[in-house]
Amino acid sequence: MQDSLYLYFDGLEHPLQLTGSEHLTEYFPVLFPEWDYRPGEHDDNPVISIRFERGVYHLSTSGEEETKRYTDKADILCALIADLALANSFNDLDALHLHAASVVMNGRLVVFPSQGRAGKSFLTACLVAEGHLYSGDDVFPLALDSCKGRSPGFAPRLRLPLPITTDEKSKRFIESHIAIQGKRYAYLNLGKELRVARNDLLDIGAFVLLERRDGIKAQVEELPATVIFQQLIKQNFAREVEGSLILSTLSKAISQAQCIKICYDRTDDAISLLKETFSCWPSQPKDVENKSYALELQNKNSESIMKDCLMQNEGVLKIKIDGESFLTSPDGQAIYHLDTIGSGIWELLSEPMTKDAVTSILSTAFPEIDKLTIEKDTSKILSSFRLNNLINTSMAHE
Repeated sequence: MQDSLYLYFDGLEHPLQLTGSEHLTEYFPVLFPEWDYRPGEHDDNPVISIRFERGVYHLSTSGEEETKRYTDKADILCALIADLALANSFNDLDALHLHAASVVMNGRLVVFPSQGRAGKSFLTACLVAEGHLYSGDDVFPLALDSCKGRSPGFAPRLRLPLPITTDEKSKRFIESHIAIQGKRYAYLNLGKELRVARNDLLDIGAFVLLERRDGIKAQVEELPATVIFQQLIKQNFAREVEGSLILSTLSKAISQAQCIKICYDRTDDAISLLKETFSCWPSQPKDVENKSYALELQNKNSESIMKDCLMQNEGVLKIKIDGESFLTSPDGQAIYHLDTIGSGIWELLSEPMTKDAVTSILSTAFPEIDKLTIEKDTSKILSSFRLNNLINTSMAHE
């Protein structure tokens, strides 16, 4: 039976097991610089196992039955980084982990939430070529206590081939820093002078959504904070964090940052726009309302509760951004986005109220809408509230 190498990474309880694939360790200083790891004893439950046999890498992770197979060295390393990042996110109780790239511009982080084929990784590399410090490519830890961005310490990965519109300066920089190259991906080796040190914390200056379209003139537009908010909720992959903490952390981070969208074709044009937009940072944060209803509900007069009345559940957290509201269930497991009608119903249920009373009030408030439509919408929303444990039915006190 072939011997295995067990590597214990700081922050992970169980090791990485390498069997016949020990040669991959020569790339580790490039892939995750400053992440300490050490060889150790045998472990029956490695977090990740990689076995190399007859030209094929076999990768398996704890908790999953499926074994993935790779023949390209860059592909197996890419899978390894993704699995290490995921394992680290579940062990890191101090941060919310998001799919996003980030660079430092004018002393603050500019964060690019992940969107399919939007070019965030390539744009990030080109910004580094322009002299901006690299922070992260696909993983963005957001510290729960300070709401600052933390450098994850992973090397940037680029999809090959490079765009034909790549300017010469960026092309020379990228080609001179490629350390690992496969058929589909390449990893860059960035020295300490080009990157933020692992686990360093920096203020977030902006969240930037990227939209890449052929032939479009580069343009920038300001986005409602709620658009970024919903995008980041979808990009969270640390499922161990409670919904209430996700909401409060993201809302605070967004309140301190600009929210914009860049539409572009050529990366050099996008960089020019980013430099112009973030030449200075505003000092006043946006107004984000964060309100817990638990205290209000505790002070309600129980004598006012009537039979079959509906009311807000205790422990529900509400956050309002740019006129749109988000709720999290008392157990922190569900996040609910309120539309205009839903928000109105929620406010009505701050006091005990029957379904018929809610419908009647809404019919008066929106006389142009057919009453039957209001009844159907109200029933649907209330059912959703119940499903997410946001409201309860209160019985009379005789």
